[in-house]
Amino acid sequence: MKKPLEGIKVVDLTTFVAAPVTARMLADLGAEVIKIEPPAGDGWRLTGISYVPTRFSREENPVFDIYNSGKKMISVNLKTEDGQEIFHRLISDADIFVTNVREAALKRMKVSYDDLKDKYPRLIYAQVIGFGHKGPDSEIPAFDTTAFWTRTGFIRDLAVIGENGTYDPIYPPSGMGDTVTGYVLLSQVNLALYQRTVTGKGQLVEACLYHSGIFTMGTMQITNQRPFGRVFPRSRADHAQLGGYYKCKDGEYIFIAAGLVARLLGQIAGAIGRPDLLDDPRYNTPEARLANRDEFYKLLSAEFMKKTSDEWLVIAKEHDFAATKLCSFADISEDEQALANGFVETIEYPNGHTDMIAVPPFHMSSIEEPLTTKPTPPVGGNTDEVLRSLGYTEEQIALFKERGSVMQAE
Repeated sequence: MKKPLEGIKVVDLTTFVAAPVTARMLADLGAEVIKIEPPAGDGWRLTGISYVPTRFSREENPVFDIYNSGKKMISVNLKTEDGQEIFHRLISDADIFVTNVREAALKRMKVSYDDLKDKYPRLIYAQVIGFGHKGPDSEIPAFDTTAFWTRTGFIRDLAVIGENGTYDPIYPPSGMGDTVTGYVLLSQVNLALYQRTVTGKGQLVEACLYHSGIFTMGTMQITNQRPFGRVFPRSRADHAQLGGYYKCKDGEYIFIAAGLVARLLGQIAGAIGRPDLLDDPRYNTPEARLANRDEFYKLLSAEFMKKTSDEWLVIAKEHDFAATKLCSFADISEDEQALANGFVETIEYPNGHTDMIAVPPFHMSSIEEPLTTKPTPPVGGNTDEVLRSLGYTEEQIALFKERGSVMQAE
């Protein structure tokens, strides 16, 4: 069975994470994806080898590969006349163009949506933007750490106030907000492809880092409004008075989901051997638990310190409430559940090293083979191959190189 997007051609003019995620997943779905990089390469290549201490290098760069696997890499200088000609030959039969280059730069290179929409009416122009097209911050640089995490309140408000009344803001995880925004763009691209089968026309689709962050934090945005009275940051006791994290006898923590609050008091009371809590007016209603939150949190904390985290996980299963250990990022690569389901895989590099890497979260019967991440070619690794496929002769390709319009990796 063919993959869903076989026969679809994508031109990728992207950097860092959000838009590259979209293009990588289009490749996973079967599309041919051609990524254009400048001679210095996508800045995320350098980010990938800059983590210290590290063994990552230009030859072993899984931080770059996870968002760019499956793409053909070409290096074209779009500021040159040759580069413009090559770009338009590439885009002339493309179905999708993906970019997150800032609008002013796109206009300078004459590859903005307005530059292309009339000449290529079937083209789906997919763009990641930062803070939106309007407003005082529409033109400022945007990264997920600023637009998705910090501007939406997550970094400040989900810090936990300590006993002395102070808190340290959370440090945002790199790339996560980008990835969410990349998913948003991917869904719109596929909807636009479907709509094109009906209308025959392409369109502009956009995903905004700041907007994605606001919607992702939607529950917090609603409950933190003044009419609802929830103030952040909060202490641990101020958070869920039943769920949340608790330290255990072995020094590890478990986290209990507070989803079905109406049932949870009975489940936890049974688990800790305190059925009397169900009749205790200090704790048997949400309002009472809020009013007595510090005392109630201390009570539960003392109970959870009586057994190890593994023991509590067994008890949680017996009493049918959702609980898991507080894991580290490092735990994912050895998690039996992730390994059993193929959510992470081993990637092998030419230098002999192997690394564990997350697998794209697609589960479709039309994708019969497991999705795999492969090391990406170097900057310009497929330039000659792609130019030949566009009909350029060896003499023309050599002249492009001589003029500095393209680069082929050695």
